[in-house]
This record gives sequence, structure tokens and C-alpha cells, in this order.
Amino acid sequence: MPDRSALDEPFLINELIKRRLGSSPHATAVECGTHQLTWRRLDARIRHLACGLRASRMQPGERFAVLAHNHPACLEAMFAAALTGTTAVILDWRLPEDDIVQILQREQVRLLFVGGEFADLLERVRPQLDDLDTVVMVGRPSNDPHGTDDYELWLELHETGEGMYEAAKYRPSVDDAVLQAHPEEGRAHVAFSHRALHREVAAVTPEPGDPHIVTSPLYLLEGVREALHGIRHGSRTVLLRP
Repeated sequence: MPDRSALDEPFLINELIKRRLGSSPHATAVECGTHQLTWRRLDARIRHLACGLRASRMQPGERFAVLAHNHPACLEAMFAAALTGTTAVILDWRLPEDDIVQILQREQVRLLFVGGEFADLLERVRPQLDDLDTVVMVGRPSNDPHGTDDYELWLELHETGEGMYEAAKYRPSVDDAVLQAHPEEGRAHVAFSHRALHREVAAVTPEPGDPHIVTSPLYLLEGVREALHGIRHGSRTVLLRP
């Protein structure tokens, strides 16, 4: 029987993961290609990413961005933003380059996570991005299968003890904007708070089953909703490339 208590009141979205750490920490939470992350490992990566955001001097209310096909980094960014009061902007990689540049400029993005498949695009547009201080490549370079995954190294670099994480002074609110995504294909970006994402999770009861397959891109609310449903139900959530 599903645990309805998780949906009775607006919640901080990280509580969805916290609930699984006590019951099934070693079960697979998220799968994407060669990535298989247990609930414990997913939680640790989110904490490392949150520490990395703080180390990059990201302040509450500021935005960072992810430009990548469906990848655990998209979900990790949203949950890490929820811990730090920042907002993760998940970019639509199907947009024209000029539109992507305009979004990054408008949101004054200083930190950008980029899938290796978009390395060439980034090289072309970076001269236009005066605010961009840090770029972290996600995944191995497409032309070098033995190359380094900079994102994995970046997470390891910001691996910290539980004490440092607990020492963070920021206290999240259910009205913090944690995610900026497209509500529908072709629609402009919208910022979603913990409260708004709670409504999305509570509005629809997904079909039961394991694994829970996510086929929609994570720059769309539909894709985020699919992923959060799987996480809420403790299913093995499989991210597929759209």
C-alpha cells in the first residue's frame, strides 16, 4: 500500500530520498546507461554536489544550469539546489544555440554542467557568456571513450563529511524555487518550488511497477514528474535518452 503521508502536506523534495535511506539504502534508486546508483550513493552524490555549489560561492536565489541528455546529474542538480536555496536550470538541448545563450545570459549562470555530447556547442557559445565562471563536463568525451568524466571527479573533489553538510546554515523552505524547466514542449521556462513539485507528485497516481521508466526529457516538467513518481514509490527509476 503506498505511503500517503509523504503527500499529505507540502514537503521538501529531499525527504523522498531520505525515506528510502532507512528502509532500503542498498537497493538501486536510479539507473542510466552504465550508472547504477543505490539510494545511499544517490544521497551521497547530492550532498557532494551541494558542497560543490557552496564551494563555488553559489548563494541562495542564484541559478546554475545543466545542459545534458537524461542523466543522473539532472536529478542530482535539482536535489542539491533544494539543499542550498539555489535553482537548477535544466536546459532544453533542442533549442537553437542563440536561445540557449539568451537563457544563460538572462539567468546570469556562473556554473554550468554540460554533457560531453554538447562540448562543441559550448565551445562555440562560451565567448558570449561573460558571467560563466565554471564549466563541468558530464560524461566521457564522445570522441574518447577512455577519457575522464569530469563530473565524477568534481563530485569526488567535494566529498565531505556529514558534519560539514550539517554545518550548512541554509534552512530550506517549501516555497524555495528549486527547479527551472519547461512546463510543456515549446513553453518558456518556469520556476518550480518544493510546494509546486509536491502538487505535481500528488496529482497523479502512476502505474505500479518496477522498474519505473522515464522516457520524457528532464528539461520538461513531464520528465521530472515521471522521475519523482519513481523516487516517491521507491522504484528503480531508469532514465532513458529521449
